Amino acid sequence: MKHKQVFFAFFFFFLSSIVSGQAKYKGVVFTKLGQEINGEIALNLDGVNDDLIAITTYETSKVKGGKQTLATTTKLNVAIIKNIVIKNQIYYFRDIKIDYDDHYLQNVCVKLIYGTTDCGLFQTGDGTAPNSIAVKFPNEELSKLASIDFEYYHTSASVAMRVSNCESLVEKMSNKDETVTWIEANTRDQRIQRFKNIIDEYNSCKLKN
Repeated sequence: MKHKQVFFAFFFFFLSSIVSGQAKYKGVVFTKLGQEINGEIALNLDGVNDDLIAITTYETSKVKGGKQTLATTTKLNVAIIKNIVIKNQIYYFRDIKIDYDDHYLQNVCVKLIYGTTDCGLFQTGDGTAPNSIAVKFPNEELSKLASIDFEYYHTSASVAMRVSNCESLVEKMSNKDETVTWIEANTRDQRIQRFKNIIDEYNSCKLKN
């Protein structure tokens, strides 16, 4: 029990530290309701975020003797945000699974670095920290990703079931083709490349069908 308490205390501290990394960025918020909001967005681009994201918009109007700028801050729940764009880069909010106990890093700001939003790799920060690269496989909830550092993906043993509707890819994996399979001895970079190969093959297979 003591070990669990220590773990949860560390986990809470870790999450609190990441959330505190908020900064303000000029950008555009696109909502699932079709809204497009230009303004200053307060968020953590390199980690987890609260459920509510603050967007400040500015409106300038003429007044006697000059101009007046009115600032309005609105808080949006990340559940209704489709994506945001900052400096021409598209970001999404996703929950990243990091262990078998269903612990998630929540509302992580990520960018798509390979594949598609339905089957692809996402990254937060520079991608070098643990749990900073995550995968989305087809037929799984859009808002949920799994860290490639999650023990489940230390080998490719269970990946074939995630792409089971692409027979040619499943056959390759069953035959232990090293371009799409890996074992615990493989490095993180090797796993990332093989995830990319799987994503390429799956998305190509999907286009053919």
